[in-house]
Amino acid sequence: MSNYDIGDLLGSRSPAQIAAYLQDIGDDEEAAHFLSGAGGQSFGLEARPYARTGMVLGFIPAAPGSTSIQSISAVTADEALIGTQIKVTLDKFFVYKYPGWGTHTVLCEFNGKNQVAGESEELSFALRFDTRDGTSPSIAGAPIFMGLTVGSDGISFKGRVVNVRNSTDDVVLATLDTPAFKHGLTLLSTAQPALKPLASLAAATVGAVMKRRQNALIHMFELGLDFRGSATSARLRHGSYVVVQSDAASSWDWDDYEWNPGGMALHLKGQPEATPEFNYLVVGVSPSTGSAPV
Repeated sequence: MSNYDIGDLLGSRSPAQIAAYLQDIGDDEEAAHFLSGAGGQSFGLEARPYARTGMVLGFIPAAPGSTSIQSISAVTADEALIGTQIKVTLDKFFVYKYPGWGTHTVLCEFNGKNQVAGESEELSFALRFDTRDGTSPSIAGAPIFMGLTVGSDGISFKGRVVNVRNSTDDVVLATLDTPAFKHGLTLLSTAQPALKPLASLAAATVGAVMKRRQNALIHMFELGLDFRGSATSARLRHGSYVVVQSDAASSWDWDDYEWNPGGMALHLKGQPEATPEFNYLVVGVSPSTGSAPV
């Protein structure tokens, strides 16, 4: 599984280093937010959404038409999922603001493990898409892991998001447009040797892109969804997990927001036209087709 280091995040760099990166990709106006006395807001006065390194996690119940978002601490685990197979999908990706002008090419990588027949399969899956500030790409139920086996300790997977500005990566990223990556990783109740080279290819593709100077790691997150963990752990059940890029976890209140099931988007409660000023994604957990104890 790929190693994730918070020190690799764009938001972990100094204000001067972030400004230098923004200038390198031609976004001088945005760089001014990180330079005191440069005619813009200083870093301490106005942190940008893409420079936040933390995570806030919420949960939307699987019931049709659900609008409320629960704090992850209020979620009750469903132990009936132990021994079944589930589907993990990317249901929403929203960019409030990313570095650079115009269209952003975004690369998402997901890593996990599949416990089958006494073996542990390393999983790595990546997908890319284009979007602009204040919008979402045309994503709804994009498959990531299909048939992931739920063990007695639940599941664990992590993800990271890269802002791709180097045009020479188009050829490398074309790998992710092949059918093998378009339909997610289909997992079985037995180990699959063919998964290893596919997972290695995904990891290598992301690794190559991250080495380019003009590309930047924007966010990373790790979800450990269990059944009987500590009071501070997250619980597993069918539904949608909302991952917000934010450093405001200590003051966060999900009662301030609600989910619009028609528009598939978050907004301020009672203000459907009010777009939240943060980047977020939604990961769905649902029954796999023909899911049954394995």
